[in-house]
Amino acid sequence: MPTQESGPDLVDLFNRSSRLLRGKWRQTLTPYDITPHQVRTLMLLGREETEGMRNSQLAERLHIAPRSTTEVIDQLVAKELAKRTPDPADRRASLITLTVPGKALLKILLEERKHSHEEFFATLGDDDRNELTRILGLLVADAPARPRC
Repeated sequence: MPTQESGPDLVDLFNRSSRLLRGKWRQTLTPYDITPHQVRTLMLLGREETEGMRNSQLAERLHIAPRSTTEVIDQLVAKELAKRTPDPADRRASLITLTVPGKALLKILLEERKHSHEEFFATLGDDDRNELTRILGLLVADAPARPRC
């Protein structure tokens, strides 16, 4: 384990980088009055090729409790970014889908995310980015698959 004399601690640098990246993303979202949790949900719904997703499916893919998913969906519905429609396969359930304004905002947010991340990694040259990508890929190679949100 590295000591203070041998240089910065790898875990501390990694965690600090991650916090900086998340903080920059939160700042990017401020003008849109939307939270990172809401954006993750929009991104997941935006990738769905079906007529929508049930709350339980969203909770499972977001790795959060169903009641937390309900809160996020309620917020998105209140902002008219998502809607609930009856599930034709089960009248007791609802399907959640993006609205037209939700799809439009998601498109903008994906561009903002790309720009924000490009700014964050701008100090790295192509070789350094490729090496960092390679190394991070090694670290997550055996991790269980999670939704890309």
